[in-house]
Amino acid sequence: MNNFNESFFINNLHKAYLDKVSFYHVPDKELTRFSWTENKTVTIYAIKVFDDISSDKFYTLYFAVKNNDKKNKLVQMDLINETKNPDFFRIFYGSPRGKLSWLHSHNLLNGVIDSKIIGSSVTFSYRKIENGVNFICDDWARSWVASEYDATRAVEEKPTPVQPFPKNNQKFFIDRYHFDDMLTTLSDSQFTDEFNQCLFAYEHEKWFLCAVGLGSCLEHLMLIILTNYDNNGYRNEKGDGLFRGFPKNPTAKDYVLWFKKDPIAITSREATYINSVFTLRNSVDHHNTGKTQKKSCDFLLNGISSIYNDYYANSILFKPNKSQKF
Repeated sequence: MNNFNESFFINNLHKAYLDKVSFYHVPDKELTRFSWTENKTVTIYAIKVFDDISSDKFYTLYFAVKNNDKKNKLVQMDLINETKNPDFFRIFYGSPRGKLSWLHSHNLLNGVIDSKIIGSSVTFSYRKIENGVNFICDDWARSWVASEYDATRAVEEKPTPVQPFPKNNQKFFIDRYHFDDMLTTLSDSQFTDEFNQCLFAYEHEKWFLCAVGLGSCLEHLMLIILTNYDNNGYRNEKGDGLFRGFPKNPTAKDYVLWFKKDPIAITSREATYINSVFTLRNSVDHHNTGKTQKKSCDFLLNGISSIYNDYYANSILFKPNKSQKF
């Protein structure tokens, strides 16, 4: 489009979105309720579709999709001719999701996966994108944030009602791309599969499944760190390998005990923190409210992130002292 600055539109929309989130005074620890906060990135779609009433004979459908690119993007599509179909334009104007479903069912969305579309973001506007940036951004951000706030408010304030598994509409949004960096660096297919299953449970509000799985991921991550030291040649003063005496079926206590030893040698305060993460995992089934269980999962995710950030790099970079005897 002539003289249309895509970066300006994306940045203006993102600012409007964050301003609306700020208006609700949501604490930082609850920002997972929103799809475009923190470091999360999205791809914005602006799709022109046929309209038999407006003078321009089109309006624009907007929606956002979670992406893995760590960069916000804008995709513009012109489907006016493809939507000159009575089955399409007879769909109620107040149902942009119905319009979007029609496009998806006719394979017109260039492979956009329906499950990745952020349902709360779907909207439409008769204003031309190049002429109404400020209005479109402000109006869209207002409805988008309000929808996410309303959809998650009940879970934050009262117990989650019993529902069949799985649930279709995602409400809570993880900063997956921070964790993608971790998974790429670890390069462990089993850990990646386990962790991604936990993220799936989180996004579908299956807090118990998520918490139990994250506890196992925590143990697995600690094992990876210990194994790195062993593979890099760490030996104690007796020349024994790091895993001399390590149980075949270790518990959380065993992992903390081995982290207390050289070469990691965590402090008592660090041990208390790791123990608190494991204790929360073990007690999650005793706290049955959605609000409590979600916070437990958030704490576990932070615990995994902290252990990775604090201990993994040293385990990879470790080199044995030349004076050690093997």
